[in-house]
Formats: sequence, structure tokens, C-alpha cells
Amino acid sequence: MKRKERSWMYERKVGNSINPEFLKGVDEFLKYVEDHPESSNPNEIRSNFICIAAVFYLITTSGCVMGKGFQELGESNEYREMVLDAFGQSQDQGHSEEPPVSLEEEPNAQAKPFFDLLRASEQPLYEGSSLYVLEMASRISSLKSIPNNNHMAETFYEVKKIVKGLELPHEKIHACPKGCMLFLKDDAQLSTCRVCGSDRYKKTSKGSLVPLNVLFYFPITPRLQRLFATKNISEEMTWHAKNPRVQGTMAHPSDSEAWKHLDSCFPEFASEPRNVRLGLCTDGFAPHGQFGGQYSCWPVILTPYNLPPSMCMKRQFMFLSLLVPGPKNPKGNLDVYMQPLIHELKQLWEVGANTYDISRKQNFNLRAAILWTVNDFPAYGMLSGWTTAGKKACPYCMEKSKAFWLENGGKVSWFDCHRQFLPTNHPFRNSKNAFCKNKVEKGSPPHIMSGEELWECVKNLPKATDGPEALKRLKNEKKGGSSKALYGTFHIGNICLFVTT
Repeated sequence: MKRKERSWMYERKVGNSINPEFLKGVDEFLKYVEDHPESSNPNEIRSNFICIAAVFYLITTSGCVMGKGFQELGESNEYREMVLDAFGQSQDQGHSEEPPVSLEEEPNAQAKPFFDLLRASEQPLYEGSSLYVLEMASRISSLKSIPNNNHMAETFYEVKKIVKGLELPHEKIHACPKGCMLFLKDDAQLSTCRVCGSDRYKKTSKGSLVPLNVLFYFPITPRLQRLFATKNISEEMTWHAKNPRVQGTMAHPSDSEAWKHLDSCFPEFASEPRNVRLGLCTDGFAPHGQFGGQYSCWPVILTPYNLPPSMCMKRQFMFLSLLVPGPKNPKGNLDVYMQPLIHELKQLWEVGANTYDISRKQNFNLRAAILWTVNDFPAYGMLSGWTTAGKKACPYCMEKSKAFWLENGGKVSWFDCHRQFLPTNHPFRNSKNAFCKNKVEKGSPPHIMSGEELWECVKNLPKATDGPEALKRLKNEKKGGSSKALYGTFHIGNICLFVTT
């Protein structure tokens, strides 16, 4: 259409009504688009999509949308603001005058498609979405305007390959339904548990095999490497070494005795400030809450403590490494589920991982060590292997515990068990009324064993994977003591975490 024929576009209203010449021009414009879907002339319209967009602009700026349908878009809708701006009105002016009393009618056939567009602009893409159907459709359609020499992938499969680089690896490891073993490494091809004989799979109605128990494992090494690949975070991973400390205060885990003890015992590890100190925590989690089914899974989370205090306890730096399935508490078999994580931690301690530090633009060998675990007392028993029930529940007193059974209550009491840890001249030791009646404490506290001494105590215990007979023999031999077959250790000085290797 030639320019001299477009004067109808600029005279859209007569008074408060739409100019009939304008409506006639819109009809002729649409007819022209239908007759000329493609044109070789670059100065003319080249696609139906652009034509429809132009008509949409003409109609919205004509004032026919100033009624009820458009006002429902709300104050922050961009389309409403565009029309008000086109008419030189503020939003307040658009609402200040009451509309004249008139009979309401249904939109005519010509206006109905436009109101369908308005409904699309009001409808969220999905529940809770900030995007609307019309907005998403326009964004997708705008991709047609990309030049032909673009580097965008042509298929959805190729797009997925590009996005896959954002993913971090994870593994699904089948486990015995009773938690006796993992179908891993040499046991990966077994169809039944070699400890209790339970089936690995169940057969569906369609005949396919589905694992009865699946452990989700998220390797920690790629996540630590990703920290050093991010510039602003990589610089902060040596915060503990380059920031001055205030003597006598504890503002960061690097001020703790455990951190200093690790540095003194392993100076080679401490000489590289980029080596990571980790904390491990776990506890039961009910994903369905109080009102759902009784299901308890156990997430195992690792946290790097190299970062400054303002960052190291943020959610994005708490790495989920294991998700132990339910529906029940894993109890003494938690160490079985931790096998892949402990194998990786031992690899990071003994060998390390080649990592690129973007802040220094150099590669280095990243190593990591677990400083401590964070958990409540029952979870401590599951992690360490020491029974946290009965007379010998105290991991310091062990068999020298002074716990006793309540005659009427039928429970164990640890009342007045720890006066022996007080200094020899402390007045509480000689008190006969504040603690057990007529009892004076003259004893000395038991020796706190090192990791090596603890390992000597448990290294010959039978393994959980030796079968049910070995477990029965263990219970008979170690009543009230260490009730779990532990056959691995990851120790740092006086800190000893027993786990399955």
C-alpha cells in the first residue's frame, strides 16, 4: 500500500467515536495482507506476523480499548500504559471520570478477536507465573526476526546439548530394600541382596523391572571445582588465610582448635590455602510434613568453610551430597549408604582433583578434608557407629560410664556422671547434697582416645556385609558397646569419623 493511501491511520477518532474511515482502512489493510502474503519488494511488508502486529498497534491506539476489557489489565500492564500514553492521558485521568451510564453490549464480531488478545494478556502462563500467555507468544514469535546467519541451534536436541553444560552430575545407585548393601562396583549386576537375599527389583503390571530402593548421590568434587571456576567466589575461597584474625575471639571456623590442629598435623595440606575444609551434617526430613504419609528421608549435606562468615552458611553453599531414601530411618545402615561419598572424600584427601582457579588463572591440585560433623545425638550414633542408647551411650566415658538404671522408671540415667571431668579442686566435687546424696567425687576422667586408638578397638569387628550371622555374633559380643560393624576410617588428629569404605 502506498504512503498516500495511509492517511486513514492518522485520523482514528471523530469526537469520542471511532472514525468509520479508519475502520474501512483497517479492513482494506487486512485484505491487502491476505492477497500479498509474501512480497519480493523489500520496502513492502514481508510476513503475516508483522502485519498482524501492525494491526494490533493500530487498534490498540485507536481508543476502542478504553473500555472495561482493557482496564481489567491492571495498573502495571504495559499494554494499558502504552494506550494511555498514546492518548496523552495519565493513569489517574483514565480512572478519575465516571463512565457514562449506558447499556452494556457484547463486543461485535470485529472487536471480539482483540478482546481475546486482552484475555491472553491477563492469563498467566501457569499458576504463579509472572509471564502471561500473550507475552510468551510474542517472545517466541520474535525469534523469527533473527538473521539467517545466526548461531542458534536448529533442533531442540541441539539446544538440550548446549544447556546440558549447566548441569552438575548425579548418580542413582540401587540399594537393598533393607539397607544391607549397595548394588555398586562388583555388586552392580546382582539381582538380590547378598546379605539378606531381598530382591533388588519389583515387576510392574507391564512387565518392566523397577528398583525397590534408590540412593541419589551428588558428587562433591564438581561442585567444589565450580566454586573456583566462578571469579567472585574463587577469590573468597582463600578468605580464611588472607584476612587478619583477632586473638582471643572466634569469628570464623578457622579460629577453632580443630582447624588449628589440622594445620599443625598436616602442614603440607595447610600450606595450600585453596584446600577445602568441610563440615558434614545430616538429619531426618519428612517431605510430606505432618499431614502427608509417614516417610522420612535423610539428606547428607556438605558445607565448605573456606568462605567468609557472611557466605559459608548461605543456602547456595550447602551442597546436598546424598539423599538416603525412606520410608524409615536408616539407623545402623547409614554407613552403607555413605560408601560413595566416603570413597570420594578419601580420593580428595589422598590424591586430590585437578582444578582451575579463575581468580589466579592457574590450575592446582584441590584437596579436601572433613573437620567435623554437625548433628543431634541420635544422628551422631548413626554417623560414628557408637550406640547412643544404654549405659555406655557416652562416647567419652564408654565402658567407664557411671550411668545407672532407674529402679522405678526402667530407664538409664546419666545424672551425676560428669563431675569427674571437673578440676580436682572444684567445690562441686565435695558437694553431698547438690548431686547424688552423700556422694563425693574423687575420680579422674577417662582417657580420651585418639583416632588411631579408636581404630584399633574396632578394626577387627565383623563387617555388615558379612551376613546376618556375623551381625548376631557382633550383638552378642558387644552388648551395650559399639553395635555397628565399622570397617573404615577417615581421621584427622583426634577427630575420627568411622564410615564404610
